[in-house]
Amino acid sequence: MIIDSHVHISLYNDNVKNLQEAFNLFLQEMEKNGISGAIIIPDNIEGSDSIVDLDKAIELIGDRKNLFLLGSLQIIQRGSSELEKYKKLLEEGKIKGLKFFPGHDPYYPTDERCLPYYELCQELDVPVLFHTGENSGDSDCAKWNDPKYIVEIAKKYPQLKVIITHYYWPKMDYCYEITKNVPNIYFEIAAMSDAEVIEKSGGIEKVREILRETIADRSDKVIFGTDWPMCKIEEHIELIKSLGLSEDLESGVFSENSKRIYKLSL
Repeated sequence: MIIDSHVHISLYNDNVKNLQEAFNLFLQEMEKNGISGAIIIPDNIEGSDSIVDLDKAIELIGDRKNLFLLGSLQIIQRGSSELEKYKKLLEEGKIKGLKFFPGHDPYYPTDERCLPYYELCQELDVPVLFHTGENSGDSDCAKWNDPKYIVEIAKKYPQLKVIITHYYWPKMDYCYEITKNVPNIYFEIAAMSDAEVIEKSGGIEKVREILRETIADRSDKVIFGTDWPMCKIEEHIELIKSLGLSEDLESGVFSENSKRIYKLSL
């Protein structure tokens, strides 16, 4: 079983004409690549014609039992004012965790407006996911999502499941060293097989080395994800298969860890 825990439904490089077609294309990609389930991350800006927001994602998914959602917070626009909204969505199981976008948006993970959401997620035992690293063409944005701030949050809320995505590329060594002794930090590998990420992070062997070290240290805390459609599903599958893991470890990364951490019924 493979669960893609990091998907966006969006128009990318003129791949489709509208969001319904983007969703249909993803379903085709799931089938082609043997993906059993997926977590879709809506955009945190509402009403776009090029990427789904939460309401559009709920509409597209319908009653499919193998597709799940995260909530995508608008910290800059709305601060912590939507706490009750997301509490209800989490309690009803309509979303499986919350995504924070420091670096896409100008705030730090330690921003006081975020803290009520961390407290909520710790109380409900659901994960928070942090965007980290550079954005394509923008290295300065990484100052907002430095994992040193995420370590602060993980230590402040020791029962909170804290997931880092993109491994703070291109500074993967730094990310590994600063987080390796924090027991409630997890990693999701989206974009780690992207050509730009690989090149700027020191090459494919460096990426493999970081993943092997992380899996050796905390095999139950590495989650498969791709960042489709910006990144290719098949290249991420090949990245994991190239690590030479045992069957049990590979199964953990591909599906079992995500099922446990996000409490997915698959």
